[in-house]
Amino acid sequence: MKHVSGIFCVSWCASYSACYSASFIKVTQQCLLYSCCVSETEPFANGIVLRKLPYKFTDEFLDCSDVPHGSASGIYTMYHKDGPFDVYCDMMIDGKWMVIQRRLDGTTDFYRNWKDYKQGFGNVNCEYWLGNDNLHNILSSKDYKLRIDLQDWNNETRYAEYDTFFIGNETTNYVLTIGNCSGNVGDSILSPTREECKLNGMAFSTWDNDNDNELDNCALDSEHAGWWFNGCTETNLNGIYYNGGVVNRDGMYWKAWYSSDYSLKTVAMKIRPKL
Repeated sequence: MKHVSGIFCVSWCASYSACYSASFIKVTQQCLLYSCCVSETEPFANGIVLRKLPYKFTDEFLDCSDVPHGSASGIYTMYHKDGPFDVYCDMMIDGKWMVIQRRLDGTTDFYRNWKDYKQGFGNVNCEYWLGNDNLHNILSSKDYKLRIDLQDWNNETRYAEYDTFFIGNETTNYVLTIGNCSGNVGDSILSPTREECKLNGMAFSTWDNDNDNELDNCALDSEHAGWWFNGCTETNLNGIYYNGGVVNRDGMYWKAWYSSDYSLKTVAMKIRPKL
């Protein structure tokens, strides 16, 4: 469209849901609309790029609680300062939960290095880790609670919820703050059977970045996972996936359930804002 003003161009984009940015060419007085995002608003030689305002002023999602009521569980795109990313939203009866970790069948290797856990990995359609940077950015925006859903090889399900959940940024090695457990499976994070396995206040560790309280590297030598370790742990949800309920130290276990390192069938970690 030609012979329009910059103000008209902005208004036109704002009123059109498929428009994410527009450019107004001052010389030709031409307004062009774009359906994909351009970088930050910036002047250029013969006009200006105009970009819609971020999350609070649009329909962009910060977390799964922003997804409209009645929507189906599935994959949605979230928007934060480091850019958009996809997550699985579980639209449960008691709230809309963002899945930050999921183990289903062992198709994704969780024995990863620091960079992989920082950036995230896997497939949001199946097994994945959201990424510690993404997780920190989300948790920094408001107060969240954590839910952990567990399933054994008899297809019995249990869960634990923590009313406080936060992780620091990379400078803190993604230190964990967690508190106030409820649910029907027992607590393997705050009050494990061994004092040296309490995880609140612990930094994240991987095989190539050891931040636990052991002389050895728990992530490398025994648990074979990226996780928050103290004098190791009594839960290892990113451990090796074993079929059939194998009891193994480096498996995917929650010791408060079976009083052993029984490796579970499925695990999911989910967050939602506190009410």
